[in-house]
Amino acid sequence: MNVAHFDRMTLTPFARRNGAYSIAILAVDIVAYAAVVYMAIVADSIWLKLFASFAAGVMIALMFIVGHDAAHQSFSNSKLVNRIFGTIALLPGLHPYTLWEYHHNKIHHRFTAQIGVDNAFPPMSVEQYLAATPMQRAYYRFMRSLWGQPWFYLLDVWWPQIYTPFDGKQPKLSGETWAELALVYAYTVAFAALVMWIAHERADGYWPMVEALIFAFVIPFLWWNVFISFLSIVQHTGHDVRWMMPTGVPSTADQQLAGTVHVVLPDAICWLFHRIMQHPAHHLNVGIPLQHLKKAEAQLEATEPRTLVHVWTPTYHWRLTRDCQLYDTRTNSWLRFADVPVAERQPTKKLAAA
Repeated sequence: MNVAHFDRMTLTPFARRNGAYSIAILAVDIVAYAAVVYMAIVADSIWLKLFASFAAGVMIALMFIVGHDAAHQSFSNSKLVNRIFGTIALLPGLHPYTLWEYHHNKIHHRFTAQIGVDNAFPPMSVEQYLAATPMQRAYYRFMRSLWGQPWFYLLDVWWPQIYTPFDGKQPKLSGETWAELALVYAYTVAFAALVMWIAHERADGYWPMVEALIFAFVIPFLWWNVFISFLSIVQHTGHDVRWMMPTGVPSTADQQLAGTVHVVLPDAICWLFHRIMQHPAHHLNVGIPLQHLKKAEAQLEATEPRTLVHVWTPTYHWRLTRDCQLYDTRTNSWLRFADVPVAERQPTKKLAAA
């Protein structure tokens, strides 16, 4: 039986950009971020400081989502406007614009769900796992655990690929990227100095400055990394999510559909996070701005039965973590670590979805 291939053009009507609207969203996010950062510095209660730190991490994520739109050119119709406001939006997350654009647009979106290429919480194939050293296996097993997942983006993506891309495995840096890295490093120092200066103006001594640095800078940055790790995991991992070995060509629309999940959260939370969970529609047409993603996703799900949709719950996430540990490219299915010896003897064994 022939299966109809998805036509990305059906979502084109939703790719309507509005620069003024996008700038307004970013402006609200920036003001809210400044407010909770200030609260994290000046609050006397440790619980209020912790709340403000968490809220600041959320706001970094929200600004980053807007910058993500800019890097996809869905923020406005002007490339210059996208570049300027995208750079601003990505700075609190300590990301140079062009490096993010390269790793996200040219790698993740072009080669979605291709093992060894896509960087969105990629699984090891059974063969890769068996060929890995004991240390590599231990690290991979930790990252696939509930305890390791929050550290995924920080350790596997941000530090080696975005903030210190100097190990020779990354593409050669252009002069433009070097300048953006210098801007990000300068922002890091300037922001840290600013929060410590504000704390020093309110109280003498070193501890208030250290405390301000921790609650207004370090903890929010860690929360932001937990958030993007969570997105990477749930949007591209699941019992029915399909990965593949590298094909040498960009992933097709059908492969994007098979490798991307609409993770359903309460609508208020989905709205707060700028509709980033409406992910299949985004992958099929990156020109759709965040304010139109909900309608685009609704049309996609109404017309394309292959769209993957899952309601997120703690139980769902635990099952995902328990069952989706390795990918068997021979059977196009997920395996648990405990199934690897069985898989060697019985290559056709599949994991039943819990």
